[in-house]
Amino acid sequence: MKPRIRFTFVEEKALMDEAETAVLRAEMVALQAVVMSVFRRLATDRPELTPLFCRAFDEAETILSGVAEKMGLDAPLESTIGALRVIEELRRAVIRDERRCE
Repeated sequence: MKPRIRFTFVEEKALMDEAETAVLRAEMVALQAVVMSVFRRLATDRPELTPLFCRAFDEAETILSGVAEKMGLDAPLESTIGALRVIEELRRAVIRDERRCE
């Protein structure tokens, strides 16, 4: 019989938090993949929508920057920088030809 490992409340809570974080991360990646696929399909099948996607991604970046500014952040938070990277990655995946944004 295996000896039972005993954890303190703090250790147990940390383990639960790690598991919850892993689930949330997986959900986020799955949702990003779905959004990327839908947007890419729309941009491919309906090229006249590409400028709309260009503006939407531009607006998302503006909103994130504005939120950081309103919070009085001189230097952007790591989470804001990470979010901006995600927007840029989604943009590159959806808009394959940036010339269509002009």
